[in-house]
Amino acid sequence: MSPAIPPQMHDVVFVLVPKFSMIALYGALEPLRVANRFAGEAFSWRFISADGQPVAASNGIPVSVSGGLKDIGTPSMAVFSASYEHEQGLGRPMLAAIRKLARGQATLAGIDTAPFLLAAAGVLDGHRATCHWESLPGFREEYPQVQATQSLYEIDRGRITCAGGSAAIDMMLAIIEGLLGRALAVTVADQLLHFRMADDRAQARAPARVRHGTEDPRLLSIIAAMEGSTEEVLPAAALAAIGGLSQRQMERLFRSRLGKRPMGYYLQLRLDKSERLLRYSHLSVRDISLACGFASLAQFSRTFKQARGKSPTRFRAG
Repeated sequence: MSPAIPPQMHDVVFVLVPKFSMIALYGALEPLRVANRFAGEAFSWRFISADGQPVAASNGIPVSVSGGLKDIGTPSMAVFSASYEHEQGLGRPMLAAIRKLARGQATLAGIDTAPFLLAAAGVLDGHRATCHWESLPGFREEYPQVQATQSLYEIDRGRITCAGGSAAIDMMLAIIEGLLGRALAVTVADQLLHFRMADDRAQARAPARVRHGTEDPRLLSIIAAMEGSTEEVLPAAALAAIGGLSQRQMERLFRSRLGKRPMGYYLQLRLDKSERLLRYSHLSVRDISLACGFASLAQFSRTFKQARGKSPTRFRAG
């Protein structure tokens, strides 16, 4: 039996920030379209930009909108969509619009890096939230008052955030389930061939075993320890002990499975984190060096330049 037609239509406004992620936007939109097919006119949707002009996604494709921030009105839900340059959405009019929507009790959602906008407006204070894993370290440093998690999505008291990409589908399926029931959400997931229903949302990034193509518990335990301790760097002896290995055995294991030395791999993890903090946070370069386990700013600058071909300051400047 098809789910019953809902008693009200839910008005959803998508607010687009330049260079938003197309896959994330349509991952959030398409479940609504499919839900309407089976539940009547459950949802309506509109696209809005800051100035009422079309917005180009990160792939360069322009998307038409129906108006600007002054035309948002009083939607049931406002979904903010951003990606590579969320800073373009951090202007005063956008933050004021977010705060006004919050006062009007609209559900507020942020996709990919759009949680930065919600956090900057102060509407995520004390809430659980997530964002794209690449920008998560910067988000945590920039907004410590937000309970940031590395989940596919978070729903917490009228605030919904997701990591972007296909996680937008999971987020919207959970919203559909909450509003209209699990039967409809399962039907929509089935139509979208999306078999990861929202019960398991713990990981917003492919786990190490998938990224590295290994099931070796010794290697995975050492990598997990490295990823969890980038500020206080663990010595080689401690890492080997975590894997139940001698240091020589650990060296051989990393070389055979990853083609890298353990401490070289560890350094790469820390440099990758520093790159994300330079790109997505306003921390000083000195603070970033400390957050990534470097003994001094000079050591960090020298190591970063050797690895990336430019100093941290030049990298941040673009």
